[in-house]
Amino acid sequence: MSDPGPLAWKMCTCSGSDDVTQVDVHGNGVAVGLVGLKQAFQHLRSLGVEPAGSTAEQLLTMIQVQNYVPRSAQEAYKAALLREYAAYCAKEQPSG
Repeated sequence: MSDPGPLAWKMCTCSGSDDVTQVDVHGNGVAVGLVGLKQAFQHLRSLGVEPAGSTAEQLLTMIQVQNYVPRSAQEAYKAALLREYAAYCAKEQPSG
């Protein structure tokens, strides 16, 4: 499987979508709006990428194309992104 790195992601986000997903990054009840998160999840899922430790880094790289993430908050973002992606994957599991 090829690496869905930043270049591939930049090519995939040219649709001009402005979908914003609210995520509680710091676990304090305050949500942060992230542009393109749903598309990032869909892209990784279409490639069969499972929610594992290295997926968090991929997700962070992908959302940083359209969102500012302070360096001091990157670990919190990675944890939140991985948690949200795991929930997304669980929800998208075929039933049966």
